[in-house]
Amino acid sequence: MPKVVPEYKEEARSRILDAANRVFAEKGYHEATMEDIAKRLGVSKGAIYLYFSSKEDLFEAMCKSAPQAFKEILYSSFGNEVNPIQSATEFFDKMLKMSASNPGLSFEILSEASRNPSLKRILKQNHQEYEEVLTNFLAEGRKRRIVGDNLDLRPLANALIALWNGLETLLVSGLTFEEARNAWLEALKAIFMNQHASHDGPSPQSSRSVARTG
Repeated sequence: MPKVVPEYKEEARSRILDAANRVFAEKGYHEATMEDIAKRLGVSKGAIYLYFSSKEDLFEAMCKSAPQAFKEILYSSFGNEVNPIQSATEFFDKMLKMSASNPGLSFEILSEASRNPSLKRILKQNHQEYEEVLTNFLAEGRKRRIVGDNLDLRPLANALIALWNGLETLLVSGLTFEEARNAWLEALKAIFMNQHASHDGPSPQSSRSVARTG
């Protein structure tokens, strides 16, 4: 039995996915090979194929785990806070930490997907899962009266996803971390602050606190 196989199958898959993520980050999706991933683990290429039939199959498995990680970051950052703007800083920092090892990978994969139908299908499915998580989160925010009744939640979810993806791209092209963070916070203020203020009337002190998060 190939030595990549540990006592539990899920542990083996997790090790392979972690190695693939690192190899994709270093070489890019297009240049990375199954052999590269096997070398990273110190096993034969055949051992990888016991778990994943192709590089695209492996990438699809990576994508499937991303929406759950996003959901955990989203809910742990915002929790039950009354003011969503303050929690947005924590969310931003956690998300950037998660993607720190491969900041340009998303951009490179999007480019590759424009000429690869299989990748495009995977990314579309992945986006739908992100969209569902965020739409449900915004619906809960509406019940807490921090999301306006006049907002269409699904398009808003897509707008926020597009904003995040755009900032990731700008980070790759030279935007600083602080500039990206400030842009994120200003956008959320524009969306949520008036709604929050109309219901809760934040004090000058709380407004200064929000401003300092940038």
